[in-house]
Amino acid sequence: RSYLPHCLQKIDRVSFGIMNKEDYERAMKADPHMPRTRAKLAIPFVGKDVPSRSSEFAHPDVIIGLTVLAYRYEGLRWTDFEEVIGALRAQLTKEMGPWNKRKSSLRFARWVREAG
Repeated sequence: RSYLPHCLQKIDRVSFGIMNKEDYERAMKADPHMPRTRAKLAIPFVGKDVPSRSSEFAHPDVIIGLTVLAYRYEGLRWTDFEEVIGALRAQLTKEMGPWNKRKSSLRFARWVREAG
């Protein structure tokens, strides 16, 4: 059974979405113990640009599908970009060999090439 039709029926930033910076800060102020997953994965919205205060999608396939769609529609947030680059840099320092031949360096070079 496929959950794709269910995911494609949803409207980004109306029935689901990812938290932007303002949403995240507001949620952290309301609940400092909010799970980090709410900031990275798609969550239900109760209306246009109004994230649910505590609800999350229950089925993992729906979460994955809506998260992919949300990042596709909304783009990668700057904080996510910094986190990815930081993780890539940390991996680079753990690898052996000349900097320009390390797997992480080659991956970064490929990303830059493909980005144009």
